[in-house]
Amino acid sequence: MAGTTPTSAPRSTPGKRRLSPWLVVFIAFDVLLVAGAAWLILGGSSGSDADDGASSAPTSEASAGATDAPADPAEPDPSPTLEIDPAEATVIASPTGNITCSIVPEGVRCGIASLAAEPAPVAGCEGTVGHVVELTSAGVSTPCVPDAEKPTEAGPDVAVLDYGATSEVNNFVCESTESGMRCTDSTTGDGFVLARAGVSGA
Repeated sequence: MAGTTPTSAPRSTPGKRRLSPWLVVFIAFDVLLVAGAAWLILGGSSGSDADDGASSAPTSEASAGATDAPADPAEPDPSPTLEIDPAEATVIASPTGNITCSIVPEGVRCGIASLAAEPAPVAGCEGTVGHVVELTSAGVSTPCVPDAEKPTEAGPDVAVLDYGATSEVNNFVCESTESGMRCTDSTTGDGFVLARAGVSGA
């Protein structure tokens, strides 16, 4: 029996066994509390992330729609809409003959034969945009003109408008200047300047 005493002495872990259940319960309770708190925190943040995702989806859709919306303005203006009867129009040319304008009571159309640089191609236009500009009560437009209808230099039969001189029909006035032909609508204030550099505001 004396030989078994050292063996049973180390096995006197009943004391630890008595503490172990309380310690386990306490730790388990703490773990559950921590896990519950973590679940609530993570659950709440994931919910807010979901809201952000939901709110960001319409935003990206809206931005995509906004990107698609300007497609119409990017389209070239239609073919010239101003109807000009040569018999009724006042036709003038710049002193160089490079610019020719036809003025009628409804508006004015000017064309330039030679630009300093050819306009860049415009999608949807089978021709060129930039050689012809129109002004009507609706405003200024640069229509798409087929290459075969690009303006040419004024012929000898076209009246020359000297620099500083003006020509007026109804409320549409064109003035010949050394920096280009300036045409305006005296009623609306709209207008343009056509020169070798291109079309700009009046």
